[in-house]
Amino acid sequence: MTQVHQLYQLQETDLEIRDKKQRLGEVLQTLKGPPWLIKAKADLDTAVTTLNTLQNQRNTLNLELQTLRSKAKSSETRLYSGKVVNTKEMADLQHEIESLNQRASGIEDQVLELMLLMEEAEAEKNEATTTAAAAETRWQKESVELEAEKTELAIRLNRLLQRRQEQASVVDAASLKEYEQLAKKKGGTAVTRLRVDMCLGCRMTVSANNIKEAREGKKTYCGSCGRILYPYD
Repeated sequence: MTQVHQLYQLQETDLEIRDKKQRLGEVLQTLKGPPWLIKAKADLDTAVTTLNTLQNQRNTLNLELQTLRSKAKSSETRLYSGKVVNTKEMADLQHEIESLNQRASGIEDQVLELMLLMEEAEAEKNEATTTAAAAETRWQKESVELEAEKTELAIRLNRLLQRRQEQASVVDAASLKEYEQLAKKKGGTAVTRLRVDMCLGCRMTVSANNIKEAREGKKTYCGSCGRILYPYD
């Protein structure tokens, strides 16, 4: 086995390690909660908060309404009790009662508006509850699958790292360093296949002399992209 072949095999392992690490990262991130589940829960929280806010506003208005009605009733009782004989005091009481009733009427209108908003909010909460429940059910199934995939990826990565160590151990230090530096510059592909007269790394034509040397097992570089050429037909 030529050194170029060894480097190519090492690269195949490195590329799979990179892919598996990337996928493992994606799985771990998704296990924290996929966007659609997070959104479903957030929508439900928002719907519940909105409904609670409206209910609190209604309760506050109802208390205020009770207070106004109580004051109006008290004033009416005093007005019609026969104890008030002063004309000015009677006029003041009548004005107060009218004012209290007007304020109460305005609050009643606000309560009615809130009731309509609460109906809409209740419907939105029910819909959000259904959506969140469906999302949770879906997530329970998918999370089991992701946990299984996570385990498989971890096992595969462990084996790949062991394989890489074995493959790297048979490559001389200088070639290994060159390969790793070139891989960093070339997006992980330091060694590229040579098909007939084409470098598959950059799709450019390779000179006849470089093709000859590559087929002889010599470490040869693409004149265009600088990658190490690995011949195959």
